[in-house]
This record gives sequence, C-alpha cells and structure tokens, in this order.
Amino acid sequence: MTRLKTFLLGLLGFAILAGVATLVGWALYEFFQYLSAVPKELGAALVAATATVLVATITVMVGRYYERKKELDTLYRDKKTEIYDEFLKEFFSLFWRVEKDEPEKDLVPFLREFTRKLVLWSGPEVIEAFVAWKDHLAKGTPDAQSIFLTEAFLLAIRRDLRHSNKGLRKGFYARMFLREGNLFLAMAAKNPNVALAALAEAEKILTQSETTNG
Repeated sequence: MTRLKTFLLGLLGFAILAGVATLVGWALYEFFQYLSAVPKELGAALVAATATVLVATITVMVGRYYERKKELDTLYRDKKTEIYDEFLKEFFSLFWRVEKDEPEKDLVPFLREFTRKLVLWSGPEVIEAFVAWKDHLAKGTPDAQSIFLTEAFLLAIRRDLRHSNKGLRKGFYARMFLREGNLFLAMAAKNPNVALAALAEAEKILTQSETTNG
C-alpha cells in the first residue's frame, strides 16, 4: 500500500511538472507567433522589454533565495554552536574532575537531553561519531580507542560548524588534555588498544624516575 501511494504521488508530481512545462511551452509559442506578425521594430522592443523583466525577476528571486539560505545557515550554525558548547563545557568539567580525583557527577540526564538535540540539529557525521564514542565508552574499559574516538567526535563537531581541521594531527586531543600526551601516543603506537590504566602506571613510573633523578 505504501509503495502504491508513493508511486501515485510520484506520478502526480510528474503530471504537474509536465503540465507546467506544457503551459510554458504554449505561452512561448504564442508569444513568438505574435512577434512574427508585428513589425520588426515593435517585435525587437517587445523582446527587449520581456528579457529585461525576466532577468530582473530571476535576479530578485535568486537573490532572495540565497539571502534566505544564508539566514537559515546562520540560524542552524548558531544553534549548533550553542548545543556543542554546552556539551563541551560539561564534558571538560567532568574530565577535570576525574583528573583531580573529585566525586563524579551523574551525566545521564544531561546526555539524554544532548542526544535529543543532536538528533534535531546535528549532521549525520556528528551523530555517527557520537554513537561510536558512546558505544565504546559503554563497554567500561577505558583504552586508547576511548581517546581516539573522543577526538573523532570533536573533529566531527568542528566540521559540522564549518571549521577546517587541516593541520590537526592525530592525537591532538591527547596532547592537549592528557598529562603525558606524548607518552600515551607512544604507547598507543605500539598497542592501539592499550588500557588507560597502563598509561597511568607508566606516568607514575615516569614521575618517580624524574623525582629520583632530580
């Protein structure tokens, strides 16, 4: 039944387009027939006047279309920026609480609301990156992929806001936010699934070594 309905709607749309095209063709035919029956001077004047009106109309219509499109693009970008900024503030505050070993905050209600907004406003790439990131974190085994999927999600957000990611090398998130970002990247190069607990232990050993040597 659904396929039949879709077919009939498509057929109706095609019929309407065909009717409009036929009407336009008939109008043009009648116009040129009329021109062939009037003096050349008058015909040339009519063609020039008609062309002027058409060009002016098309110019106004195209200008309004792009103006409206620009307004909508600005609206969507502003709304996306607001949503992403709200998420990143909460996310980074959670990150710093973990770094300082402070009590965790229940983010379930916030993530539910963010997911709703994501579906309404975000592009498909951001949604896919978010789902991949969320599914991996749900496994409860923080590892190198947790960091790289977070980075992929952030890059998708930047692209959705039309920022260029050119020049951002893989691992920028680790270098920005992990205490020993370069150490993490070196360990992840050897083992792409290295656990973050192993990184913490390596950081501890490195700190002890630096204290002893110092």
